[in-house]
Amino acid sequence: MNHKPDSNPDPIDVTISRRTGVGYSSSVSGWQYFLSQFLEQMGPYLQPGKIITFQHLLDQEIHRFEEIVSTIHISDDVCGVYLPPSVRNQMLYTNRGKDIPASEFEPADDGAVLFTRPLFHDTIVNVLLAHLPCTPAVDVYDQGALLAGYVYDSIEDCLSSLEKIIQTHMNCGRIIK
Repeated sequence: MNHKPDSNPDPIDVTISRRTGVGYSSSVSGWQYFLSQFLEQMGPYLQPGKIITFQHLLDQEIHRFEEIVSTIHISDDVCGVYLPPSVRNQMLYTNRGKDIPASEFEPADDGAVLFTRPLFHDTIVNVLLAHLPCTPAVDVYDQGALLAGYVYDSIEDCLSSLEKIIQTHMNCGRIIK
């Protein structure tokens, strides 16, 4: 029998092979710069020790935000922003005169949460609240480098680990309970 290699590689293998490893890279540096610029724009609204979001959210986004705020307690050394899918779609599509793609009507995630220091965005904890078949994940960026990456089985597992990740990577004091 003639066994040929599969000409259609597993999409997960392709994704993993494209990922940037821990350390500095131009793509990570560019992504952190983009996130830093977003946080700079949000600067007037950021509040030490608080997680904020936008004024107009869909019902399911309100519920997710309430869960985030009740689950994650941060010190005054850190601030957070919840970016729900509806706001992301406004930023990427409608505010630029584009139609929202059909695939975004059932988003593949519940949004993202960014954590940083109130005045300096040299370290950013970036949380993606993904649905299956993708996985919820946390990436930590520091001065253009990927410092750490964490992957979870569920959004709830991801959220429950965030206080420790923030405390560890933001060099904060104690976790507030």
